[in-house]
Amino acid sequence: MMSNKFVGTLLLSTIAITASTAALAKKPENLWGLGLGAVISDQGYIGVSNVVTPVPVIYYQTENFQLLGPNFSYKLAGMSDLTFSITGQLRFDGFEEDDSDVFIGMDDRSGSFDLGLLVDYETNLGDFSAEFITDATNEHKGNEFSLTYSKSYDFETYSIKPYLTLTRQSEDIIDYYYGVHANEVTQNRALYLGEATTNAEIGVQANWRVGQHHNFITYASHTVYGSEIKDSPLIDASGSVNVILAYMYVF
Repeated sequence: MMSNKFVGTLLLSTIAITASTAALAKKPENLWGLGLGAVISDQGYIGVSNVVTPVPVIYYQTENFQLLGPNFSYKLAGMSDLTFSITGQLRFDGFEEDDSDVFIGMDDRSGSFDLGLLVDYETNLGDFSAEFITDATNEHKGNEFSLTYSKSYDFETYSIKPYLTLTRQSEDIIDYYYGVHANEVTQNRALYLGEATTNAEIGVQANWRVGQHHNFITYASHTVYGSEIKDSPLIDASGSVNVILAYMYVF
């Protein structure tokens, strides 16, 4: 079954809005929650329609540590508006041969666990962040660097957070997930060696709180692929569309 990084990393940031808001309201030493979400995504691969993926939500947060399923962050240092954190996240990118006819005869592409550093800077104009992550499992053997601007609008029972992200993905990532290697070439599938590229993503995250415990979360985004992804013979779209619907109970 096709899967994607969106399930892991962006669900983490979406849930974090809800959990952080609850933490401000309750100010416990530890905060944790359980829930269930559904991810609807179209990554642009030929012959692969919208993929719906159920996702369990397991959340735990302390003053410096945050865990959501297989993803985590740990704050190393910081001031009131500037923080430095170690991050670890499961990359769900990849495909299997039976996901689409376009992949027949190709080796499966696996996900990875990526580690890196995240810097957050909060201002009155919005939040700015920079993140660098690299493959810790030797799957795609690449790395990526992203810059994000977001602005949160908080109301009594709900919050909305639009954002914009630019991500530079290394040659190894593009070649692994979108390339066609010499042993995979066919009459209808040409050799394709990927190179580094930059993607632009725009999206909005929102959550609605019912009392102190119940949280309903929505998320939608559109990513415009860089030319090195769009030129891949495995891709027939200019970008990807992703939606999250989720519920979390905060204890």
